[in-house]
Amino acid sequence: MLLLPLLLAACATAQTEWVRSDTPPAQRDRDEKECTEIASRQAFDESMSSKPLYPPWTGTGFNRGAPPWSPFYRGHESPSYFDRGPRQYELADYCMRQRGYTLQNITPARK
Repeated sequence: MLLLPLLLAACATAQTEWVRSDTPPAQRDRDEKECTEIASRQAFDESMSSKPLYPPWTGTGFNRGAPPWSPFYRGHESPSYFDRGPRQYELADYCMRQRGYTLQNITPARK
């Protein structure tokens, strides 16, 4: 029981922020908002590009497209809206890095 708080502290995620030299926080926030919006639209477009079928074959979180025996099977897995979150993060990360930002850990202030 005494080790539990230490184990939980070790698993805590570090806070991060985007950093670019000579960039004020207000500009960074605008860039991050714009990249997030661009990434959201792109991830949505990608997830809908396969013209997903009505559930239960897609959108349930369990299957990724029609089963192979279905007449709707296209020979590949179709993207699902459940894949949108990780893809959106990846696109936003790419956008910020292309604008010259790097992601750095924030060191918490000691009390």
